[in-house]
Amino acid sequence: MDPPGSNTTHINNSFNSSSRRRNRCNKWENYLFVAVLLQSVALIVLFEKVQGNARANKLKHEQEFQATNNDHDNTNDDPKDGQTKTIITGGVEDQQLPFTFSACLMIKDNNILLPEWLAYHYTVLPLRRLIVGVDTLSHTDPKPILNAYGLIGMNISVWTNDSYWVDGREAHETKDFQITNETDHEALRYRKRYRQKVFYKSCLQHLHDEMRTWTLLVDTDEYLAFNYYDEQEGPPTWCKKNVTCAKDYLKSIEDGTHLRTKLDRSPAATVAEHIDKHVDEQFDNVDKPCIIFGRYLFVSKDSSSSSNSGREIQRGVDPDFNATLFHTLRYRHRSSLSSFQLGKPIVDVSRYDGRDLNNIHRPLGGMCTGWNAYVHNAAMSFRVHHYIGSWETFRQPGFDARGKDMFDKRNNVRDLVVDNTTPRYSPSGDSTWLTQFAKLVGKEKALELTQKMRIREELEMDEMITEMGKGAQLHDWDKLNKKPPSK
Repeated sequence: MDPPGSNTTHINNSFNSSSRRRNRCNKWENYLFVAVLLQSVALIVLFEKVQGNARANKLKHEQEFQATNNDHDNTNDDPKDGQTKTIITGGVEDQQLPFTFSACLMIKDNNILLPEWLAYHYTVLPLRRLIVGVDTLSHTDPKPILNAYGLIGMNISVWTNDSYWVDGREAHETKDFQITNETDHEALRYRKRYRQKVFYKSCLQHLHDEMRTWTLLVDTDEYLAFNYYDEQEGPPTWCKKNVTCAKDYLKSIEDGTHLRTKLDRSPAATVAEHIDKHVDEQFDNVDKPCIIFGRYLFVSKDSSSSSNSGREIQRGVDPDFNATLFHTLRYRHRSSLSSFQLGKPIVDVSRYDGRDLNNIHRPLGGMCTGWNAYVHNAAMSFRVHHYIGSWETFRQPGFDARGKDMFDKRNNVRDLVVDNTTPRYSPSGDSTWLTQFAKLVGKEKALELTQKMRIREELEMDEMITEMGKGAQLHDWDKLNKKPPSK
């Protein structure tokens, strides 16, 4: 290297100096080329690894199994720990949709409710990926129903025998915890909550690994619905007694600038399409992958009790369908939108970090919207409708800790309003989500997957409860826990 101040040397030996510079440049260019080549190879290897994992994951979840009616304790038919059984998708071509939804669903003897829940969310979300956790105390088998929905394009995994279970510190949080006649209700309630948390955590992680996105976390008596503005709802909860605040909100509704006025009222509208419009910034907030929606109770007050009401709930429904067999069509009396229950969430699992869940109402804690599980509904695009339903769908076989007293208590709601916010109830409304479902899968298939399934399941449940009631003990935990008979 030339010493400092040797400008004369460089000038007088320009040829040699230029030659040395070219050699050095060539040398560094070679180094740079090799570095870029190695980086490219590394990126290709990484890409192939990711693609390989995705292909392996897809293959794993596309293995078909035939759902059987075997008892849930038959471990030969159930997945081992850490494994799932998947019902193959197929049959129906989706329209051009921005994306499809997933859901995690915990069930226990909910076969009567399941067909409507599946058909509704298949249409409205649209739901195409579902993981079902079957409570080990269930007396009924949902797999024949789920198998039928697998044939119209839903990818469904059924987890039984608590295959997802992770033992906690308390006795009731262990997988092998035995329920007896001496087990108190407090332990049972906490065990149910713990089962929900470990199931949902495992489900969210599973869907994260499958590279899914928005995932619904509700029960079989709950439905995600568009949060159309209701003239009966009053001012937003955050306005309280602030008259100016209430007027500003009403003005944003009237002039069409509020996000709730941008909700599509067509029966063909889907949640995914609304999210894809990016008019609700909550769905674009990368720090909040968990969005909580207000939940509203629909009581069992029958909207079909009079001839006029009967015609009203049947309006927009094909005559071959009986609207009284669908909770989302039959019941319209609900709590006011200013009187909500603890909310329920949807979660973008692509941003789930594997954390333990707080509770089902606000599962990811600070990663969820709001400060708690109570929601300012007036600021939301969607809400959750919670149906008590009929007594026939509410009751359960075996020991039912809820019973008729709980059914009557839940229905004792003050300040009920008649829901007039769904498209079908508007003056021009002449269609329903059920009509749209029939368009997607065909009328005969829709009848089989909803109404006919519901009738069969209700008859079977009635026979089961009648048979169990013959000489059954009030707290027959030995039978409920399916212990082998003592010798």
